[in-house]
Amino acid sequence: MSSLIPACALKHPIGGKRTLQRLRRQAGFRSAKDFAESLGIPSSTYARYERAGDGVDCGIPLPAAWQIADAFGCSIDLVVGREDIDALEAEDIQPRYSALSAEGRRLVESYLAYVELGEQGRAHQGSRLP
Repeated sequence: MSSLIPACALKHPIGGKRTLQRLRRQAGFRSAKDFAESLGIPSSTYARYERAGDGVDCGIPLPAAWQIADAFGCSIDLVVGREDIDALEAEDIQPRYSALSAEGRRLVESYLAYVELGEQGRAHQGSRLP
């Protein structure tokens, strides 16, 4: 069994738009059966939820959707496919930056200046006439 990872911690899409499968795998559950057992529901029932796909026609009863959302630490809208799982990839960097030491912030700013300089150089090279 695996510890659950909040869906909000998702950083990289796993592929496709099969939201429940992606959430389950990100949480460390290799099989639908393992996750269903952790929820205390029949594995055939949970597997049906995964196969149904996303959207309002997903067929997940409200109590089950709440249970799944709570287990993944995400919104019920994400569970039923009304929220785009790929939108979670965009993470707000400000809290992470604020938590850094002064030296850490200096390093981030230095690296950002380096990247910006490189982009300016590439833009300048692209504007030259052959």
